[in-house]
Amino acid sequence: MSSWRRRVPEILLVLGLVTVAAGLGHALASGPARPHTGTVPPAHTGSPPEPASAPEAPVPVSPNEVPQRVQLPTLGVDAPVQPVLPGPDHQLGVPESPGVVGWWSAGAAPSSRRGTVVLDGHVDTRSTGPGALFRVADLQPGDPLKVTSTHDTTRYRIAAVRSYPKASLPADLFDRTGHPRLVLITCGGLFNDSTHEYDDNIVAYAVPT
Repeated sequence: MSSWRRRVPEILLVLGLVTVAAGLGHALASGPARPHTGTVPPAHTGSPPEPASAPEAPVPVSPNEVPQRVQLPTLGVDAPVQPVLPGPDHQLGVPESPGVVGWWSAGAAPSSRRGTVVLDGHVDTRSTGPGALFRVADLQPGDPLKVTSTHDTTRYRIAAVRSYPKASLPADLFDRTGHPRLVLITCGGLFNDSTHEYDDNIVAYAVPT
């Protein structure tokens, strides 16, 4: 996954996976396909509230609620999850290993009754190949998704999968007050040999079941 940029609402988040993705991306010529399937579940019904300053600190969550693993049975994915936050440069952290998925711990937790749970990860790396989210573009509406914490499992179903140019990633992906939902974010589309980035972001939306 290469870089993406979006304010949340006053924080500029950047996933910078340019150098690690470069080698494999060049070999593949393109990353995952550009999907457009299903109906995106809205963060809010009607007009959203006025945006507030989004804290970079984690929302207080019981240790038992912190997600530990994410499973995508139709893709054969069972990956560990670790919390991530924006750093001083406002880059949203991504686990170094492509086999590990990040959870934005300043956003909603899977057990929350409101807000969007944000999971992110590398699409691939030069040294290890495809990551846990490499085939996110292949997900279909109705596919199951499970997030497991220490003492609980939250179940979702995929509602939609979209491809967005990096400059057009929707701001409401980071909503903390609206309807409960979950998004998986990684990179896809063509790989640009000049910038060493994929052109797009792939986003899978899921809703609780």
